[in-house]
Amino acid sequence: MDIELYIDSKFQGFFPLSVIEEHFDSALHKAEEMLPELEWDDIILYAILAYDEETEALISADLMCLCLSRYEYSKLYKKLSRRCRLFTLRK
Repeated sequence: MDIELYIDSKFQGFFPLSVIEEHFDSALHKAEEMLPELEWDDIILYAILAYDEETEALISADLMCLCLSRYEYSKLYKKLSRRCRLFTLRK
């Protein structure tokens, strides 16, 4: 089953898991490059993976490098955490 891929929340198409993994690794690398510029109370959100609630299969990946305050992140987490996994970095 192919997975929906979004980059910066823009739909890119349906791709196999191997392609999603490559883009995921690229997003992580970009986020790691941003770390030195990050403020102490900020977080870099670099991926949101959404899962089917019944089968728990990966259905979409949104890859980005978004800098958020911990407060903004906590609000987003509360909205999405039930069916999504959020990947972040912080200092």
